[in-house]
Amino acid sequence: MKLTIEETIKAYTNENGFAWGTDTVMKSLAPNASFDLGVSNGTFTIDRWERKLPKPTAQERKYEYIRQKTIAECLKYIKENTGFRGLIKKLLK
Repeated sequence: MKLTIEETIKAYTNENGFAWGTDTVMKSLAPNASFDLGVSNGTFTIDRWERKLPKPTAQERKYEYIRQKTIAECLKYIKENTGFRGLIKKLLK
């Protein structure tokens, strides 16, 4: 079962902020799975898969990558604009 947005943020946020990428995509789609990733013709491949459930398809990995990228962009926007919104609110009082 895929992690929710909140679970994804909690699972992959550290002192440097929200970390996302190929590894977090796989961990989100298949928590606790044992796998090795490779690259073939610029595309990530699953070279080793040790789990009874089927491995995520390339399409599932792509959608999850886009999802996590969108989460990262939203968090960055909120972080960068929170102070600005607070300043605008003070000016408009």
